[in-house]
Amino acid sequence: MPAPDRFRSQCRLLRAATLVVFAGFCLVLGLVAAVLPWRMSTDPGGDAATQALLLVVRLLPGVGYLWALWAVQRALGELASGAIFHPAVARAMRHIGIGVLAGALFNVFAVTNLSRWIAGGKGGYLYFDLSGIVLGVVGAALVLLARLVDQARALQAELDDFL
Repeated sequence: MPAPDRFRSQCRLLRAATLVVFAGFCLVLGLVAAVLPWRMSTDPGGDAATQALLLVVRLLPGVGYLWALWAVQRALGELASGAIFHPAVARAMRHIGIGVLAGALFNVFAVTNLSRWIAGGKGGYLYFDLSGIVLGVVGAALVLLARLVDQARALQAELDDFL
């Protein structure tokens, strides 16, 4: 199998795997949303509304990660169809970066502080989760690299006009 065909085949395979992860993640979030009201109604202790709000806050970073997963599978589909240096690649890098950056920033800063505020002021102000910080840096780097790909594509188009 030639290298371009193998690359496209690998992109299709990875896209399918990404869709499985995306669907699994959505299923887990859906199950939590479906089971939560039932569990809160049977829990004799604690405030159900506070517990539900805490759970929502803790699940919100997943929205950014879901968006990034969707952007990954979309980019893999475009790469499998042959769009190597297409505007879609820069767009995909930008969307993946924004999704990962948003999820990580929300996880590191907002989840900790909102949970502390909702629970009545107990706990720390920041949660220095190394994986969250690294994901945030990688997301920011992807956004910057997407800008570089856009500039390279524009320069290539300008050079093609000369020829």
